[in-house]
Amino acid sequence: MNPAGAPGEVMIRARNLGKRFKIYRKPTDRVIEWVTGRSDYHKDFWAVRGVSFEVRRGSCLGVIGANGSGKSTLLKMITGALYPTEGDFRVTGRVLSLIELGTGLHPLMTGRANIINAARLLGFPVEYARERIQEIEAFADIGEFFEREVRVYSTGMRVRLAFAMFACFRPEVFIVDEALSVGDVFFQQKCAARLREMLDAGMTMLFVSHDQSAILNLCDHAIQLEHGRIMYEGAPHETIQRYSASLQKRPKYGKARQTPRPAPAAAAADSGNAADEVLSHSIIPEGADRFGAQNAVVRAVRVTDARGSDTLRGFMGEVLTVHALIEAVTDVQEPGAGLHVVDRFSNILFACGTRSMGIRLPDLAAGESIVVRFDLTLDLRPDTYTLGVGTSVPSADSAEGGFVNDRVQNLGPLLVMQDRTRIRPFYGVARLPLRISAGTPLRCGAPA
Repeated sequence: MNPAGAPGEVMIRARNLGKRFKIYRKPTDRVIEWVTGRSDYHKDFWAVRGVSFEVRRGSCLGVIGANGSGKSTLLKMITGALYPTEGDFRVTGRVLSLIELGTGLHPLMTGRANIINAARLLGFPVEYARERIQEIEAFADIGEFFEREVRVYSTGMRVRLAFAMFACFRPEVFIVDEALSVGDVFFQQKCAARLREMLDAGMTMLFVSHDQSAILNLCDHAIQLEHGRIMYEGAPHETIQRYSASLQKRPKYGKARQTPRPAPAAAAADSGNAADEVLSHSIIPEGADRFGAQNAVVRAVRVTDARGSDTLRGFMGEVLTVHALIEAVTDVQEPGAGLHVVDRFSNILFACGTRSMGIRLPDLAAGESIVVRFDLTLDLRPDTYTLGVGTSVPSADSAEGGFVNDRVQNLGPLLVMQDRTRIRPFYGVARLPLRISAGTPLRCGAPA
């Protein structure tokens, strides 16, 4: 496919887009307002306001946000399903949109007939669809149901048919809402591979999803929507981290519970020395990239090898220790600390923390600090990575989620090397737990 137009051409442009809905207390208020001409019978609700962005040919812009953030309203404006109250937009090229996978299929028509019908409604020649029916049938992989009425399809079958149809039509601009959140893992992988293939061929995509991995791996740019406005725009991994931090409600801090903890004088002195050592050897630069509520902060981070020497490099399989000095700004209950490793493509390769490992840190009163050690085995392929260290508190909404107090990013670079005098311990991106066993040798032809 050789898409028309110059590389880098702006295919989607939105300028100060906004959509206002009128909220009435009761249905009759709408009639009264229309008859009297008064405007005080409703309240204005801006689902989207002041949203501007551009998507260039061959690029994929990811849009992420919590439910009610305005994502669907934004997509409906871009696809023409809703008229904007203010601002304007322009979309160039042949556009296909999947706002809700599986909708738009006629229940009394077969899968094959739905493809012909959809092509006609989208303005494609009949032969265009007929030439692609075999490809669509193979991609959907729903067997004999392809020739049956859609009304007998399961939800998964509808999704398979809808995505296969639109992906095989090869649009220049593809607008997709939650394409990879449905179906089994094999179909999701097939969809992701097809989307990458289409992007490589020059397709432009506007991609809305709650799937953070999909945003990271498909998009080269992303925006976070909150209450209808763009809260952040930038690299996908940065946007994802800020989105994750915004998911949980801000906790209410009271006086920290007094957790009994032995504190002999010698131990207290050792703790103080450890904090001083971390402070004096910290790798956090001035003006570091960080975000969070700042109720507890990562004051300093030190990285050492097995000999206690400061370093940011190690061989595959070696252990480096990341020392994080956490300081409470206000009283903090049940603080947690975590570490993540990011590759040069901004993929988070590994993230884990005290809460994931069942380790509880003591409550911290304002002004108190604690040193947390992470012994990290470099089971990664030789490459350059960055580290991130954060502190959080648990969320009442989710056992897994937490509210980010502070997260310091882009620490390093961390260099993982290969010892050329030894056999490489593994290949691929990272080492996974693996055991190998074998039976005793058998002579050929001998009875089993």
